Amino acid sequence: MLKDVPSALMRQTLLDRELVRPIDRPVIRMLPWLNVVALGGRSIIDRGAEALGPLVEELRTLVTAGEHKMLILTGPGVRARHVLGVGLDLGLPTGALAALASTEAEQNGHLVAALLAEHGVSYLPHSMVARQLAVHLAASPAVVSNGYPPYGLYEFPPQLGKIPPHQADVGAFLLADAFGAARTIFVKDVDGVLVDGRPVDRASTAELAGRELPIDPLVLPLMSRAKHVKRVQVINGRKPGNLTKALNDEPVGTVVEAS
Repeated sequence: MLKDVPSALMRQTLLDRELVRPIDRPVIRMLPWLNVVALGGRSIIDRGAEALGPLVEELRTLVTAGEHKMLILTGPGVRARHVLGVGLDLGLPTGALAALASTEAEQNGHLVAALLAEHGVSYLPHSMVARQLAVHLAASPAVVSNGYPPYGLYEFPPQLGKIPPHQADVGAFLLADAFGAARTIFVKDVDGVLVDGRPVDRASTAELAGRELPIDPLVLPLMSRAKHVKRVQVINGRKPGNLTKALNDEPVGTVVEAS
């Protein structure tokens, strides 16, 4: 049973049931021209200059051309496993573990931003991305941030254990949908999603349910409930030119669409 605290102001606040009822109106895309590019922590950044160097050069070319506005998000990589292991040994709760893993993704973000700094690319923490992304992208074609979900201490408790259920791929997707991004590209070290041992050009979330994926499988159910982003693309960032092709809507990797 719903109960309200009696107040002379209740009709002017969110206690008014009429004020909080759902409104049947379309949700506005805040940044419909935005391209969210999620760089894998373990698959790309952890491999060092061999993998990250050519990709940064491609990003540098894209930033110099200025044709695409990008929010570049970084995952935490293998160091997150180390910090989570220490946190588990200390008996920390799920929210604290999520905050620790997020700092590892943040370190990778600072690294990528430093490599692109000469072109006006800077790192923004979650709080500034939420409030100031548009103005920073007006000054530069790209911004780097942390791909880990911004739940922090309020992370959802997992069904088993304490490991945070939502990780960097989920965080990238949530940010893309929140801003109404035009493209969401996951940059990994594989040629796309494998079905029966072979990469496929396109697949639906229903077709991929229960399969081993190069992205976090929690992205699939989120796509069915998303307001804007109903398709994502998985590409091999270790092949030069793939990111440029994806930004130009050329066929590369695997496009995953909501069923």
